[in-house]
Amino acid sequence: MIMINVNINAPSAQAGTQQALERIAEAMQVVLTSLQPDEIKDLADQLETTDSKPKYSKAEINFAAKLGANKISDEERCRLELSALTKHFKWRQDLLKSSLTAPQVAELLNTTRQTPHDRLKKNSLIAVQDNGVWKFPTWQFDPEGPDGVIAGLPDVLKALNVPSLSKISWLTRPNKALNGLTPVEALKFGQIDDVIAEARTLGVF
Repeated sequence: MIMINVNINAPSAQAGTQQALERIAEAMQVVLTSLQPDEIKDLADQLETTDSKPKYSKAEINFAAKLGANKISDEERCRLELSALTKHFKWRQDLLKSSLTAPQVAELLNTTRQTPHDRLKKNSLIAVQDNGVWKFPTWQFDPEGPDGVIAGLPDVLKALNVPSLSKISWLTRPNKALNGLTPVEALKFGQIDDVIAEARTLGVF
């Protein structure tokens, strides 16, 4: 597990503001430590893009000025970015809300404690590490499915070329191409080929 320390030092800030910043730092440290290396890289890339590219073009700024709009300050920009990150981490927590740990999965499937990790590496199960603990969403398990999971799920996981958290999000979100069903629901209806075909288009532009 990657250990991350987040410190915020604002000497000119009032005591209440500094305490609030310290609470934010503690929360961010917990969340960042729970991320996988590829998720940390994705987040860093997003922040780098945000820092290196202007929010608006010169033409957009001039047009906004003509309409009487105020130019966004650096402080406001930071506040908006923090708000966006907070929403992202809340989204992450919601995705993992109903999950099992690896030992719980082993007990559920009546396997050794190592088996869930082996199946994770083989893409026959999906999980995300959260605060140093692997979280396996419960929706993937099916007592009537092959090896205790939804039929076709391993093939779909192999077809998805995105980070694990993005896979979980995609699998549980209604999809127009699947008649409004989530991919998980479509798999349960036996639409394995349709889900695999749609999975292969994810991330392709």
